[in-house]
Amino acid sequence: MKLYGTTTSPYVRKIRILARAAAVPFEFVDTRTEAGGAAYARIAPAGKVPVVELPDGRVLPDSDLIASFLWTNHVDALRKAGFSLAPDAWEDRARQIVVETALDSAINRFYLRKDGVADAGYVAKQQARVETCLVWLDRQASFGTPIGHATLSLGCALDWMVFREVVDLAAYSNLSALRTAWTASGVGKGTEPG
Repeated sequence: MKLYGTTTSPYVRKIRILARAAAVPFEFVDTRTEAGGAAYARIAPAGKVPVVELPDGRVLPDSDLIASFLWTNHVDALRKAGFSLAPDAWEDRARQIVVETALDSAINRFYLRKDGVADAGYVAKQQARVETCLVWLDRQASFGTPIGHATLSLGCALDWMVFREVVDLAAYSNLSALRTAWTASGVGKGTEPG
């Protein structure tokens, strides 16, 4: 399979971690290059990463969809690697939505500020949403195995937020401890944003 994306994207990172854990070989296509960007433009009408192109030509244009595909087709390998991504794990999926809401808001604010947009109105609301979500997540954060949807997304999100310097994790003791345990576990080793 071909995985289109960037090495900085936390959503792409999630798929890199799962593909490696499932021992699924993939060709990484960096969409920041001219050739990668052109190939990506042909198959990705939504314009977001990651996108997976399967050997049979099917295209999966979303990280959650790709994770579900990997779980469905490589459940034994992923369980053995310490993951549990059952589609009916409703509480875990609900936490994942909060994690990814915080992440999407942090990404929006980061790039709008980078483009020179004032930190007011919509942009300021994005920061408030990040903080509200992180406070909520901090009350229940803990790292353990098997790793579910929420922990996988949260580990990738926190690493991105620290990498991009958009949050001070010292303000969130449980999230800080989770990130320390996540890093120590080695789950994402070799896939860090960069």
